[in-house]
Amino acid sequence: MKPEVRQKRIDEAEFMEMRKEALSLWPTGKEVDLDEGVAYQKSLPESKNFMKITEKLRREGRTVVYPRAGTALVEDEISLCRKLEETGVPYIPVTTDSYTRALQFKRIEDALEETRRTGKRVLNGYPLINHGVAQTRRVVESVTTGAFDPRVSYKAQRLGAEIAFAAGMSGMSTGPFISWGAYEKNASLEEVIATSMYVQRLMGYYAEKGAIITTDLHGWIVTGVQPMTVNLAAMIAEALMAAEQGVKSIVPLVHFMGNMAQDLAWLRVQPRLMREYLDRFGYGDVVIPGTFGSQTPLFPMPQGMGGAFAFPNYAAVVGALGKAESINVRTIDEALGIPTEESHALTYDSANWLLNVIRGQNIELEIKEIAEEERIAEMEIRSMVEKLLELGKGDIAIGCLRGVDAGVIDSSFSPNKQVKDRVIGVKDCRGAIRWVDFGNLPFPEEVKKFHREKVAEREKAEGQKADYEMTVRDFWAFSKGRLIGTK
Repeated sequence: MKPEVRQKRIDEAEFMEMRKEALSLWPTGKEVDLDEGVAYQKSLPESKNFMKITEKLRREGRTVVYPRAGTALVEDEISLCRKLEETGVPYIPVTTDSYTRALQFKRIEDALEETRRTGKRVLNGYPLINHGVAQTRRVVESVTTGAFDPRVSYKAQRLGAEIAFAAGMSGMSTGPFISWGAYEKNASLEEVIATSMYVQRLMGYYAEKGAIITTDLHGWIVTGVQPMTVNLAAMIAEALMAAEQGVKSIVPLVHFMGNMAQDLAWLRVQPRLMREYLDRFGYGDVVIPGTFGSQTPLFPMPQGMGGAFAFPNYAAVVGALGKAESINVRTIDEALGIPTEESHALTYDSANWLLNVIRGQNIELEIKEIAEEERIAEMEIRSMVEKLLELGKGDIAIGCLRGVDAGVIDSSFSPNKQVKDRVIGVKDCRGAIRWVDFGNLPFPEEVKKFHREKVAEREKAEGQKADYEMTVRDFWAFSKGRLIGTK
């Protein structure tokens, strides 16, 4: 295979030609005026700029909630945004609906009409592309404080980004691995990287004109019980690709998996290694304004109300102890359907209570378990990033394509048929996640020995070999308030 993507900034003339196709997907694309969009972004106060808000939180030593939300009608979205502002949320999410993500814009028009006629909530998010620039600016202007950050599938990402940025949204997740590895069955990594590069080049254009838009990167979201280090290595690769396209503000988003020492280690090691690799390849002017933690999307939601509150609050505790700038949490009723404004407020009030109380104490944790987890994580991440660079002969984009084909970055139970799916993990006796099968991951022998010993301890304690059934039990454990799965 001869990859089309390269670790090289898209030429401006070529990019302007590419934009014509993206803007033609739906009539609202005609509302986008790039230069006017830049001017509008520059006119917004710092209280609506993702990077500035994050930098301010870091200076003040604060951790805040970063939610997920979106509703169909502009009026309802405005009401939701104001509710979020009242609860002290400085990052306003705009989660798009499923039809938007599938480019089914005509179905959205029908659904919006039905919602207006009957009041029935048909769409499960905000149809950003159908509403367009003018209507979405009403949403952005409905609050005095808050940086808007939309969530769009890779299929809708190009036009979605054009409309979002022109409307005044100052953040967007652009990493290719989250869509490709966790949500897509047939899409190739090459085409998803190409889409990401388009959006990152658009961010770079805004940056060249003095309007900084931040990308929050998720890496390769895991779809099975396994350590997050493949995710974090992929995120560093994403950061290098984004920086090459001109992105000047990058926030790593680290997902928590339920063992506090391991979660805190990942939260510590990721921004440090991302900074190191950005500097190594000449992107010293790229800012990492902060680090975000996240309630993992992997494990099922608890079914009882106590667990429903405890699940996001665990992320709040870890984020506060780890001194993250923000924590991405899910509402207490997300498993039931479209969350209500009241459930958003209750969830974030609860998380904020913990964030304010714990972060305000400025606790310094120097614990041997955290240090050990950080050492192992760093070796794993470095080995994968270096192997990707080796396979790409210095070109990280090509390295990612070849790395997936070779299985040197891999994930278990991924829906994408391109993934090798030769790795699997289980939890150890303390609930930390370990590798059982390494597949082709290029780990040094010291790392493999460490994992084998931890898995052996669990096998001895339970009197059985680590296998698929143990992995499944561990998958359900955290949502049931347990460290590990039990028979």
